[in-house]
Amino acid sequence: MTHLYTLLVGGVVIPGRDEPPVSSIAWAADTVIALGSDADVAAISRGDSHLVDLGGASVIPLGDAAAAVWPAHARLEVGGRADLAVLRTAPRGADAPEERRLPALALVRGGRVVAGRLPGGGTGQRSAGRRRPDPVERRRGDLR
Repeated sequence: MTHLYTLLVGGVVIPGRDEPPVSSIAWAADTVIALGSDADVAAISRGDSHLVDLGGASVIPLGDAAAAVWPAHARLEVGGRADLAVLRTAPRGADAPEERRLPALALVRGGRVVAGRLPGGGTGQRSAGRRRPDPVERRRGDLR
């Protein structure tokens, strides 16, 4: 059985409206499994993880809204559902008293990208941890 994790690192993750930001988030299936520094989140990789460099993009909780709305009334927390929006810039720069919709690079519901694309063009760019040889390389090695 594989345990595929998705790790978003190198960004600004705002777990909740009044929560201090962290730089990374990870989820497995539909559940958030880590929030913290890049090193802390990368350390949970078991070698089969999708590691996505946010390149400074921001992540906010999505909650029940159909689009990215700030301020978000939901929270991202370990053990909670992986519903989030990835934004090009941080939403806190110009706090308006009313809710405002924000253009999102990607919307994630239940751990799956349902709209847009994660930075770098997909649901993961490279594996974190050990590199697994492809089957052709493995067969060539067995023939020697």
